[in-house]
Amino acid sequence: MQQQTASSHTSRHSSAGGWFAKRGFVALIYLLLIVLAISMIFPYLWMLANSFKSRQDFFANPYALIPMPPTLETYGDAIRIGRMDVYMRNSLLYAGTVLVIQLFINSLAAYAFARVEFPGRETLFLAVLATLMLPGSVTLIPTFLIAHALGLTNTFWGVVLPGFASAFGIFLLRQFFLNIPRELEDAARIDGAGFFTTYWRIMLPLARPALVTLGVFIFLNEWSSFVWPLIVLSDWKKYPVTVGIALFRDVNAIDWPSVFAGSTIVSFPIIILFIIAQEYIIGGISLSGLKG
Repeated sequence: MQQQTASSHTSRHSSAGGWFAKRGFVALIYLLLIVLAISMIFPYLWMLANSFKSRQDFFANPYALIPMPPTLETYGDAIRIGRMDVYMRNSLLYAGTVLVIQLFINSLAAYAFARVEFPGRETLFLAVLATLMLPGSVTLIPTFLIAHALGLTNTFWGVVLPGFASAFGIFLLRQFFLNIPRELEDAARIDGAGFFTTYWRIMLPLARPALVTLGVFIFLNEWSSFVWPLIVLSDWKKYPVTVGIALFRDVNAIDWPSVFAGSTIVSFPIIILFIIAQEYIIGGISLSGLKG
């Protein structure tokens, strides 16, 4: 009887110890995630707070997160002196053009790789994937020489043309198309739909989560592009926001609040885009899978 009682006490202590250990591990994970979240969001909050400070207030206390008193003059200087309005318009035009054209080209190529049987399909797809291993710095100079030979330097098309296709985009959409039942396409063909009609009216609407996910990646990549526009463009009126911010910083090296204000303005479209598309992003990545 005493042995059974001791065994019962030992079992309860063991289960209690396991429960506390599990809870402690979960608490540690949450603490780590909180620290990581703070470390990522604090620089943006610091920039946002300093964008509302005067120059004197910034240099007096650059680490204070509450500007005393707040001012909007820095935003006026960023637009009036830094010409953020011009750079924002250029970036929206570049990113919007690349977004639309790349989504069309990537989705059409991905649909062909997923559904069309042709000789060398798998080899060609592997060749497309192999380009993902090439860093951008390797293809930068050849791309510039081609653009220069075609007379595309310092032009709109010189900026956007290299971004019209993406191996990652083709891969992501191909995986999504492979998960769509073939019966839907067969039913469309019975109704008389051809290849392009099936792609446009059946496959694209079903691939909306993946298209939105890829669209966010494309827009973010083009919006944050710096090196290529800096190399291919020479007229400041054609610069995107990334080059414009760097130019504004060089000209106004001591007016950091205005530079922070310009950077805050530049970040707004990305934040708004993620807020609108966050549900599609999660669904698009989870549904793409790794089939095929």
